[in-house]
Amino acid sequence: MTKPGQVPAATLRQQRLLDALQGGARTWDELRAALKINDDNLGFTISELLDLRKIWTAEREGVRYYAIERRTGLVPRFQHPLRRADDRR
Repeated sequence: MTKPGQVPAATLRQQRLLDALQGGARTWDELRAALKINDDNLGFTISELLDLRKIWTAEREGVRYYAIERRTGLVPRFQHPLRRADDRR
């Protein structure tokens, strides 16, 4: 539970991931190493940002890359329901 004026951990992870992508497209392994989070939390965060259309993904030569979405005016696909307490790490 967050206190008044405190930012939820999911939002902080989203911002950290967006900050990591400022330099350009990165792979899953590069993001995991830069953010120092486990695969589950990275997957949740990427999924949230893809649905919000803040990032995009593409595959090149068998490697998946993630980058910041530069197009404007995109409508989020849908909002994620609240996570279970176990998912908030």
